[in-house]
Amino acid sequence: MKSILVADDSITIRKVVELTFADTGIRVVSVGSGREALDRFPVLRPDLVLADVVMPEPSGYDVCHAVKTSERPVPVLLLAGTFEPFDPDRARGVGADGHLMKPFESRTLVERVEALLAAPPAAPARPVPPPVPAAEELEGVLDDLAAAAPAASDSATPPEEIETLLEETVPAADEASGLSEAELRRLAELVVSRLAEQVVREVAWEVVPETAERLVRERLRQLEREEPD
Repeated sequence: MKSILVADDSITIRKVVELTFADTGIRVVSVGSGREALDRFPVLRPDLVLADVVMPEPSGYDVCHAVKTSERPVPVLLLAGTFEPFDPDRARGVGADGHLMKPFESRTLVERVEALLAAPPAAPARPVPPPVPAAEELEGVLDDLAAAAPAASDSATPPEEIETLLEETVPAADEASGLSEAELRRLAELVVSRLAEQVVREVAWEVVPETAERLVRERLRQLEREEPD
């Protein structure tokens, strides 16, 4: 038997929905707040949710978002009163399957619900992996990092900074599998060259000041010797 979870703070609306589906073979469970809806959802495992957009927190939009991002993203039909604000952009953003303005015709509600229940189930929302950057894009990222890096340092590069650089410039193993062998080789060369440049800068920063000071002192001693008595 199919079931519907109704979340609305109006007792009248809840009773109307219950009576509308009394003879349809669809079970209706109603609650008076968004919090109750979210608490009952994983236990009841309804096939469809009706949620009022304006009710005790969380709102119908938030209930819809929670349902759509759950392991069981069933259809959600939002309910809005004639004199209540309804945000269609927000409704689309949370993945609502539509909305009905109250008061609504019983036949209209049944038709909308039956159509949604007959539709194939939606897959759980999953994060979309970022696209694998091309070799030239990775080279540009590395160039930016090299330009932004400090021109000098008073200490060697800590291992954690090198690890961070690698994490920021080298794609994960499963993502890197989309690159060709030549692109992977070029990527490795770029990372090594950038690390080498950074190490050279740090060594030079430590050695050059001391060397410059020594040369200046030698030149001063030479000038002293060249001065006429």
